[in-house]
Amino acid sequence: MESNTIWPIEKFTCPYCHAISAFNCIFSQRGVNNKTYYPISVWSCHNCDKGIFVRHGETKNKHESSLFINIKSILPATEPSVDEKIPEGIAEDFIEAARDYNIASYKSSAVMARRTIQKMSLNLGATKGKKLYQQIEELKKSGKLHFDLADMATEIRFLGNDGAHPDDDGLDDVGREDAKEILDFTSELLDDLYVRPQKIAAMKSKRKAKATSGNLKK
Repeated sequence: MESNTIWPIEKFTCPYCHAISAFNCIFSQRGVNNKTYYPISVWSCHNCDKGIFVRHGETKNKHESSLFINIKSILPATEPSVDEKIPEGIAEDFIEAARDYNIASYKSSAVMARRTIQKMSLNLGATKGKKLYQQIEELKKSGKLHFDLADMATEIRFLGNDGAHPDDDGLDDVGREDAKEILDFTSELLDDLYVRPQKIAAMKSKRKAKATSGNLKK
């Protein structure tokens, strides 16, 4: 093992305090085997001060091993969760997308996030058989999806690429940032379409019950 670059601050979801927090790299080494470099590092959470272990992508270029963070996996992995208001099948796909992201399986994460959005679109009444971007546009026109979120979907490259063949499905271009973008967008969609409306309905129901109770006491 030999010393390696101490990388600048990165942002991760902490597996201990569950905050999306900044992390400092406090230890960085690289192993060498058969002329291939295997960087590893330890990072400290700004929110709770606990540490995580990071495995980076291997490379045959020594200089490259100190330049690119190229995260392959984080330990301990953050166990994702979703609100109970989200339908079971949709929730299961989103959790799988988040788990794939946590172990740096970014292409798989993007595929499962897109599948989550497709299931959500069908659950909300979009026409089966249409392309995903067409379903999103349909939900926007029907008023079931806020136009800001619908417009955001068109900005995410991978959502528009749902070809049937490997050379046109967009997966070759999906990296860490792309996977994070589609995962965050999917989370926003689920919250906007399932969680927030039910919370507002519960608040209204509570206020109504309170008002009714107040009138009965008069």
